Amino acid sequence: MTKTTLIFLVPGARALQGRQYWQACRDVMLLVTCLAACYSLLGFGWMLPLGFLLVASECYRGFFKLHQKACDNKLQQQSVDTENLDRVIQLFRRPGWWLPVLNWPWLTLGATGFAVALLARSTEVSLAGIVQGLPVAGELVQGMLSPDWSLLPDAVLIYARQTLEVALLGTGLGFLLALPVSFLCAQNLMGGNILARLVYLFCRAVMVIVRALPTFMLGLIFVALVGLGPFPGVLAITLFSFGVMVKLFSETIETIDYGAVEAVKASGGHWLNSVVFAVIPQALPGILAQLLYCMEINVHSATVLGLIGAEGIGLPIHEYLSALAYDSAATFILVTILMTIVIDYSSAFLRKRVL
Repeated sequence: MTKTTLIFLVPGARALQGRQYWQACRDVMLLVTCLAACYSLLGFGWMLPLGFLLVASECYRGFFKLHQKACDNKLQQQSVDTENLDRVIQLFRRPGWWLPVLNWPWLTLGATGFAVALLARSTEVSLAGIVQGLPVAGELVQGMLSPDWSLLPDAVLIYARQTLEVALLGTGLGFLLALPVSFLCAQNLMGGNILARLVYLFCRAVMVIVRALPTFMLGLIFVALVGLGPFPGVLAITLFSFGVMVKLFSETIETIDYGAVEAVKASGGHWLNSVVFAVIPQALPGILAQLLYCMEINVHSATVLGLIGAEGIGLPIHEYLSALAYDSAATFILVTILMTIVIDYSSAFLRKRVL
């Protein structure tokens, strides 16, 4: 067995020979992942045939690449004329032993498939559970088709209005907090000296911590601090919007044409002048578009916050679903769907107008 054949038989060896170290490590890790997942899911008896198939597939792909390289070398040596035309056409044809299914990247496909299978088992994904839940889904669909319309005034005038109020106020407060901090988190504006760099790193670190807490967890924290009602929902959405908007706004600021900033500084302007006269005019359309996008997210978040006692339309949905009153819950679900559709289309229309 030649050295070339040995190289093709070992996954990652061919890449290692070509000094593609990252690809070689990736191939070895994929092979180990496939074998370990096979042992966990199917048992030890399947590891040997699976390893043989994966190695055979990689070997086949290696020989096919070698064949292609040889054909390319011959093609460069051939002169395209009437006599050599048949030879040139022959070089473009695939060999008779070529099979597409063996030339697929089975190492990557196998690792991906096993990873999905392991995740499905770890999260207890079960088709039987879906089948068992079909009767309940049928009752919910039946309730959706015959909602209790007597609850519609309360759903629209009280709970939907409250959800929108929480989302609007939380988004507005988050925007007021995020806009000035966004300039401190923009790398292109805070690289002038060591102090500015330290301020940039500190602000970015704080924003990462803020964004690490999801809206639902923030809602639980503020419910424990200030009690039930819409106020903890406003606080949760404000803090969440603050963290997300700072990230989105600062990334928008970093994409501006910095030449305008340098022009302001060259004419004697200081940092604040460059922000007001060079940064904001360029970044404002993008900032407004990101603001509208955050508003969409916050309406959805305000709906979910009702589940933890922060009022909003999520509260009656949770109560009616818990009581198996699907016709009553259907009214609030339909209002939520309609409200979301209207907000999404309105926001998309406004973003097009802004940009």
